[in-house]
Amino acid sequence: MRTICARRDTASSAAIERLMILNAQQFGEGRPLVILHGLLGSSDNWQTMARRFADRFHVCALDLRNHGGSPHAGSMTLEELADDVAETAAALKLERICLLGHSLGGKVAMTLALV
Repeated sequence: MRTICARRDTASSAAIERLMILNAQQFGEGRPLVILHGLLGSSDNWQTMARRFADRFHVCALDLRNHGGSPHAGSMTLEELADDVAETAAALKLERICLLGHSLGGKVAMTLALV
């Protein structure tokens, strides 16, 4: 398992709320599979399944903003959450990602897919 820690920007609070790099737990090699937890959850909820998927994918289980080890912000719209996922995927140099989400994570995945 590889972990990337979330960063806290020193830029304006508006920029922090708009873009953030999320905490990620990574497993395996292959095509990127980004897993998103539900409301009040964290990437830890997905560890068992992430390890199972790791034999075929490079799994990145993320903590959404205001959850787990990711930064906190006053705003948490679906669009902001989707932007955070896209920003984190870019920072991790992930391309052509597959998305898997539960509950809130599923809504974030669908929002990102529509962008």
